[in-house]
Amino acid sequence: MLKRPVMAGIAALTLLAVGFGAFALAARTGAFAISLEDLRHRYQTAHSRYVTLDGVQLHIDDRGSGPVIMLIHGHYQSLRIWDAWAQRLASDHRVIRIDMPPYGLSGPDRTGQYSPRRVEQLIALLARHEHLKRFSIGGISTGSAIAMRYTLAHPDQVESLILVNAPLVPIPPGLQPKTSAMLGFLENTLFRPIYRPKAFYRYLLNRLIANKSVLTDDLVQQTYDMHRKPGNGATLDQFTSALRFEASDYGKRSQTTAQQLGSVRVPTLVLWGGAGSMLPVSVGCEVTRTVGASRRLMVSFPGAGHFLPIEAPDAAEDIAWFLGTGSGQSARPPAGTVQDCTR
Repeated sequence: MLKRPVMAGIAALTLLAVGFGAFALAARTGAFAISLEDLRHRYQTAHSRYVTLDGVQLHIDDRGSGPVIMLIHGHYQSLRIWDAWAQRLASDHRVIRIDMPPYGLSGPDRTGQYSPRRVEQLIALLARHEHLKRFSIGGISTGSAIAMRYTLAHPDQVESLILVNAPLVPIPPGLQPKTSAMLGFLENTLFRPIYRPKAFYRYLLNRLIANKSVLTDDLVQQTYDMHRKPGNGATLDQFTSALRFEASDYGKRSQTTAQQLGSVRVPTLVLWGGAGSMLPVSVGCEVTRTVGASRRLMVSFPGAGHFLPIEAPDAAEDIAWFLGTGSGQSARPPAGTVQDCTR
């Protein structure tokens, strides 16, 4: 006959298993989801609008007037990452930001396609819909690859390219971001297949952001909420898988990303978080050296990390300067530190 402590242990494990099973079932059936309507009510801006393109209700923020710049966010982000920069740039530009499906407040894609290449198609459709003849384009992290490839595919449209913390060159193993074994285990067994709790997003942001003063509860809540659309887990997995496949595909059958970067001919500004919370400054210099444009420049911001538009709002001044409409034009950008990437 089992002793009482053993029986109590078995009972506790049984209750734990039942509780976890109930939690997993609730998560998979959408118990923690937020409707798209509720998310839009919480997080759309005064300049938000929705444009239906090829079966996708694309959320865009469109403000200001003048030369157009389009901004593309990255992985685990939304167009809200650009808030501070958009506010500054809108004083002398028309700034268009998009939520690339499946992120942010954009609706589902009826074609079932969720990939960076699909985002490039939607950008082309948006440019046609908005009658954009010539414009600049910028992207951060994953969005930088989309912006670069769009530039190469549409040389008649893109005037300038802005690359922010852009992982577009091979990164030496010693400089690649490290993931703990425990986090990898949790990602594969809990977060990805079942549910990513708010604590996951706090950990992620803490890892990516160097300027901790901007790591607020509101930012964590917004990031968490934006990934709670019904069915978002599956569509996010689809986008991530496509992203990894495309990166592998470039290396095997097509030009590598770095080779594509070498084909860029439009003026290119590379902006980098000087604290290197995700990618060190040396990678930014390699990106800058690889760009094929005759006018290319790298500017870094000490103390800032991977979420540069949030961590260094003054960097928008350098974009305005580079595009030629900033006030008091000078030989050097007004906010960041110019990097000597000749070595």
